[in-house]
Amino acid sequence: MTQIALVWLVYQLTNSAVLVGVAGFTNQAMGLIITPLVGVLLDRWNLRYVLLATQLVSILLSSTLTFLTLSNNINVAWIIVIGTLQGIVKAFDLPARQVIIPRLLDKKSDTYSAMASHSFLINTAKFVSPMIGGFLIARSGAASCFLVDSISYLPFISAILTIKVNPIINNTSNQKAQIWKNLKEGFVYAYDFLPIKHLLILQIVICFMGITHVNLIPIFAQEILKGNAETMGFLMTASALGSIVSGIYLISRKNIIGLGRVIATSAAILGLGLIVFSQSTNLEVCLVFMFIIGMNNTLTLASLNNFMQSILLDEDKRGRVTSIFTTGFLGILPFGNLFFGVLAGHLGVTNALLFGGICCIIGAYFFSRQLPKIRKVLYPIYAELGLLPQPNKG
Repeated sequence: MTQIALVWLVYQLTNSAVLVGVAGFTNQAMGLIITPLVGVLLDRWNLRYVLLATQLVSILLSSTLTFLTLSNNINVAWIIVIGTLQGIVKAFDLPARQVIIPRLLDKKSDTYSAMASHSFLINTAKFVSPMIGGFLIARSGAASCFLVDSISYLPFISAILTIKVNPIINNTSNQKAQIWKNLKEGFVYAYDFLPIKHLLILQIVICFMGITHVNLIPIFAQEILKGNAETMGFLMTASALGSIVSGIYLISRKNIIGLGRVIATSAAILGLGLIVFSQSTNLEVCLVFMFIIGMNNTLTLASLNNFMQSILLDEDKRGRVTSIFTTGFLGILPFGNLFFGVLAGHLGVTNALLFGGICCIIGAYFFSRQLPKIRKVLYPIYAELGLLPQPNKG
C-alpha cells in the first residue's frame, strides 16, 4: 500500500514519469550499497534484535509520512529522504527475514515448504493491499495508506518476541577485523557455486527488466487507459491475484526438484505478458494480462529465492548469500525504476513495457540453456536432502 501511495503521490505532485523513476530509485538505492555488508553482519548478529529494530524504525517512518501528508507539508524532497531511509531499513529487514526462516526448522529438507509458505503469505497480503490501497487513495487520500502501514508492524513485533530460533555454529563471530574478508568469501561462494550464480543472474534480469513495471502502472492507468486511482487499484489487484495463484502452486509442490524448469518457463511467460499488456488499450484485456504478469512475476522471483534457500547447505554463509540475492533485488530495482522512468518519459510507457518484456524472454532463454549443467551439480545435494528415490536393496 505504501509503495502504491508513494508512486501515486509523486505523479500527482509532479506529473512526471522521470520523477516517479527517481522516487523509486531513492527508495531502493541503499540496497546496492549496504546490503552485501549487511549479510556479513547477519551471520554474526542476533536476528531477533535486527528484526525488532527494523520494525520500530518502519513505524517511525510511516508515521512521519502520515503526518506530513495530513498537514499538507509533503513534497518530493520529503518523499525522497524518507524513501532513502526506508531503503536502508529494507537492506536489513528483507535478508534477515529470509535468513531466520531456515533457523526455525528442525529439518533442512523442510526449507522449501517453509519458504513457499512464507511467499504465499506475502502474496496473500499483496492481493488485499492493492485493492484496499487504490480505494483508500481515491476516497481518503494517500495518508490513509501510510497510517494503516504504521499500525501493521505491531503484530509482527509480537511474533518476533515469541518465536524460537535454533542456534547455529558461527565461524565469523570472533573475526570482527575481517569483515571485508568475510564479504569476499560470500561473493566467491556465490560465484563458484554454478546454480546460485545462474539463479542470481536471472534474478537481476527480472528485477531490472520485469518487476519495474509496477512503477509504470499509475502512468499507464492515466495515460493509456484514461483512468484514475481506482483503475490503478484494479490493475494491481489483478496482478496480486495472480501472485496468490502462483503461491498456491508453490505450496502444492513437495520439493524443489523440477523447479528450474518452472523458473525458465515463468520468466518467459512474464515477458510475453508484458509485451501483450503494453499493446492493449482495453481495461478488461489489461486486467487479464496483469493477472498473468503478476502470477509469473511472483512465480519466477519466489521460485528463485526458494530454490536458493533450499540448496544452500552452508549455514554460516546463509546471511551473506541471502544478502547478495537481496542486493540483486533491492540494488538492481532502483536502477530499473530510474531507467524505465526515463525511458517512459522519452519513448512512452507502452514502449518501455514492451522493451522490458522482450528482455525477460531473452533472460529466460539463456537460463534454460544452463539447466542441464545445474542439474548435474545439484544431484548430490538432492541426495543429501533425501529428495531422490532410494534404490531397492532387494
